[in-house]
Amino acid sequence: MKLTWDLTKIFVSTADLRKEIVKVKNKIKNIKKYENSELNYDLLYDLLSQKWEIKESVNKILIYASLKYYKNVHSVRNINLKNEAENFNAEVECELKFIDNKIIETGQSNIDDYFKKNKKLKTYKLYIDNLFRLEKHMQNENISNKIKDNNKTINNYITSYNNLLKDIEFGKIIIDGKEIEINNSNANKYISSVNRQTRFDTFNLVYNKYIEFGSEFANILNNIYKLRINNSELEKYDSVLEKVLYEENIDEHIITNLIKSVDENIKTIQEYITNKTQLLNINEPHVYDINLPIKNNFNRKYTIEEAQAIVINALKPLGKKYTDTVKLLFDGHIDASPNKNKHQFITFSWNTYSFLNYRNSYNDLKNLIHEIGHIVNYYLSKEKQPFIYEDSTVFVGETASIVNELLLNKYLYENAKTIDEQVFYLSKNIENYFTSVFKQTMYTEFELELYKYTSNKNLTSKILNDYYYKIIKKYYGDTIKYDEVQKIEWARLGHLFRWSYYPYKYATGLLIASIVVNDLTISKTISQKQYIEFLSLGSSMYSLDLLKTLNITLTKDKLNEGFNLLNEDLSLLYKTINDQKK
Repeated sequence: MKLTWDLTKIFVSTADLRKEIVKVKNKIKNIKKYENSELNYDLLYDLLSQKWEIKESVNKILIYASLKYYKNVHSVRNINLKNEAENFNAEVECELKFIDNKIIETGQSNIDDYFKKNKKLKTYKLYIDNLFRLEKHMQNENISNKIKDNNKTINNYITSYNNLLKDIEFGKIIIDGKEIEINNSNANKYISSVNRQTRFDTFNLVYNKYIEFGSEFANILNNIYKLRINNSELEKYDSVLEKVLYEENIDEHIITNLIKSVDENIKTIQEYITNKTQLLNINEPHVYDINLPIKNNFNRKYTIEEAQAIVINALKPLGKKYTDTVKLLFDGHIDASPNKNKHQFITFSWNTYSFLNYRNSYNDLKNLIHEIGHIVNYYLSKEKQPFIYEDSTVFVGETASIVNELLLNKYLYENAKTIDEQVFYLSKNIENYFTSVFKQTMYTEFELELYKYTSNKNLTSKILNDYYYKIIKKYYGDTIKYDEVQKIEWARLGHLFRWSYYPYKYATGLLIASIVVNDLTISKTISQKQYIEFLSLGSSMYSLDLLKTLNITLTKDKLNEGFNLLNEDLSLLYKTINDQKK
C-alpha cells in the first residue's frame, strides 16, 4: 500500500475549509453576547461546550492548512492558507479568553458549587481545576506586560544565537585528496566519519572556531537565563525548573530521581564505550570516537511494503486492537512517499496524521514506527475522550512512540539472518540509551548547574567551559582522552538556548517505555488491555497519574527498572560477539 494522506477525511476541499471559517465566526459572534453576563452553572456549561466545539473546528482548519503546506511547500497558495489558519487560530484564542477569565473571577468555591448543581459540568472538572491551580501564577497587566517584553527579548537573543551559528565559517579539510568545505549542515556527518583522521580534523576545525566566538555565545546564554529567571520570579515560582514542570503538574523530584538513577547505572554505559572502542581497534579513544557504530558496513534496505509488514509483526505484542488500528491508519493517515514538493527534512505527527520521507533505510523504518506510536495514541484517545482531552500529555505521547521503537528492534534482532545483523540491531538499541538517557541526563544536570549559578552571578565562557568539562568527564568516564577544545561543546547545544529543561523528557521517555516493554513482554505484569486503556486516556489525567494506571511511579528504584532492557541487550551483544570469535 502506498502511504499518502487522504485529507478529504478532514475537509473535502479548501472551499469547505472556508465555509467552516464562516461558521466559526458566527459561533464566536453568538458566544461573545455573553461576555458581560453573570455566570451561573447552566451558562458555564453552555460557554464551555461552545468554546471546545469552536476550538475543535479551528483545530481541523489548522491541521488541514498545515498538512497541505507540508505536502507542497513550494505552493504560494498553501503558504498563504497556512498563515491564514495560524492567524485565525490566534484570533479565536483571544476571542475566547473571556470564558477562562469569568471562571477565575467567579472563584473556585462558587465554581465547585456549580459542579454540584449541574452534573454535566463533570467533563470540564480537570480543565477548571487546572485553571485554578495555575491562577496563583497569573499576574496583573503590568507584570504580564513585563513578562511579554522579557519573552520578546529572549526571542531576539535566540535569533542572535541562530544568526551566529549560521554565519560561522569553519573552513576546509582534506578528504581523499579533495578539499571539503565544512558547514553546519555537514559538520556532524564528518565528525562521525568512519575515517578517524576525518573525525579528528573536523572536530578540531569546528570546535576551535566555536572557541573564537565563545564569549559571544556565553553572553547570549547569560542574558537568556537572567530573563528566564526574572520571568519565573515575576510569576511567583521558586525557580525556572518549577515553572517548566508546573504546567504538567510534575514534581521536581522526578529530575532528582532521574539523575540519581543514571548515576547508579553510569558504569554500565562507560563499560560499553570501552568495549566498543576496543572492538573498533581504537587506541586511546577520544570523545569524537564514541559515536562510531560497531557495525558501520551494515546497510540493509527496507521497501515501504516490507516496512509495513515489519511494523505489524513487531507490534503484535501490543495485541490485535493495536495492530488493527495501525492497519486502519496505513490508509490515508501517513504520508511517507518521497516527493520533491514535500518538506524534505522534518518528521512529525499531528492528530492522527504522520509525515516523513521514507527512503528505505533503517532510520526511516524507525521513524515510521515511532510516528505510528503517536497517531495510534491519538486515534485511541479520540475514540474514548472528548476533544478537550483527546491529545496526549508529553509523557504518554513519548511512551507510546518509544515503546514501538523498542519492539521494532526486538523483532528485527529476533528475525536477523546474520550475526552482523544481530549486532547492528542490538548496538542501535544500546546507542539509543547512550544518546537518549545518559547524554540527555547529562545535559539536564548541566542546565541545573547553570541556572543555579546564574541566579546571582554572570555566566562567562570560562565558567561554561569548566562546568561542561567537569560533567562530560563524569558521564564519559576515565578511559576517554579529553581534548581542551571539547569544553566549548555547550555552545552547540541549541536546546540550552531555545528551551528550558527539555532533554529530561527524552531520558524519562526511554526509561518509561523500557519499563512498559519489559512489563508487557517479559514480566507480564501489565496486560495488552491495560496498555490500550492507558493510550486511550489522552490528557484526561495529569501525566504522573496516567503512568500510575500502568503501575509506574517515577521513583529512583522504578526508573532503575528502565535499565533492565539495556542490560539484557548488552549481555546479548557481548555473547553474540564472543560466539562470533570462536
